[in-house]
Parts: sequence; C-alpha cells; structure tokens
Amino acid sequence: MITRTILHALWAATVFVFAVAVALGVLFVLGALWVGDELRAAAPHDPMLRHGAASVFGMVVFVGTVTPALTVLPAAIAAIAGEALRIRSWMYYVLAGGAAMAAIPVLASPRSDQFPSLPASQYMTIFAAAGFVGGFVYWLLAGRNA
Repeated sequence: MITRTILHALWAATVFVFAVAVALGVLFVLGALWVGDELRAAAPHDPMLRHGAASVFGMVVFVGTVTPALTVLPAAIAAIAGEALRIRSWMYYVLAGGAAMAAIPVLASPRSDQFPSLPASQYMTIFAAAGFVGGFVYWLLAGRNA
C-alpha cells in the first residue's frame, strides 16, 4: 500500500514536469508566432522580416520577456489539489491548467497607474492555451488515475 502510494506520487511528479515542459513548448511557439506577426505588421516592408526572420526575432523577444515571470506554483497547486481530492475529470485538469497559466501574467504584471491591470487579450489567450494543453497532458498520463 505504501509502496503503491510512493510510486504514484513519483509518477505524478514526473508527469507534472513533462506536462509543464509541453505547456512551455506550446507557450513559446504560440508566443513566437504572435510576436512575429506583430513585428511583420509593424515593419511590413522590411525584407528580413518578410523572409522568415520574424519568427526567430519573435521567439527571442517573447522568451526574453516571459521567462522571468514564469512560475510553476499555480500549476503545482492545481495538480496537488486534483491528486489530493482524487479528481479524475479531464475537464478539471484542462481548466485548472489554463487558469494556472493565465494567472501568471496577471500575477507578474506591474501595478501602476501607467500600466493596465490586465495584459493584452492575445497574451492571455496564448498563456491559457498553453495551460489547457499542459493540463490535458497531465490528465492523460496521471490525472485519470488520481
């Protein structure tokens, strides 16, 4: 009984790390595409951006601005709560993953009169989509057997 619990906890932790890696991959790809499109729109006649460099620059800009704000705490709380409460619903893990990732820009945004309190909707959509994918991957590998 104890061995089974320990093995389940180790499996859940391993799957959690994998799901976070998948979510970060989706986040960085979607973010790079979004920033690349914004760069192309800002400089439509730049030949380097028209021939594929926009995605590379978009990845560098997005990763450089997002990485310092990333935290795994909201996702860890969602996964631990799901495991502790033995929630097996895919919907819980998908929605909790999306909410956990969407909470990161809100928690990391500066509070000032000069800045809006919520990030842009495209930004929030990218984070939520990555969280949905990460939550689904976690449910697929470990959450079904909570």
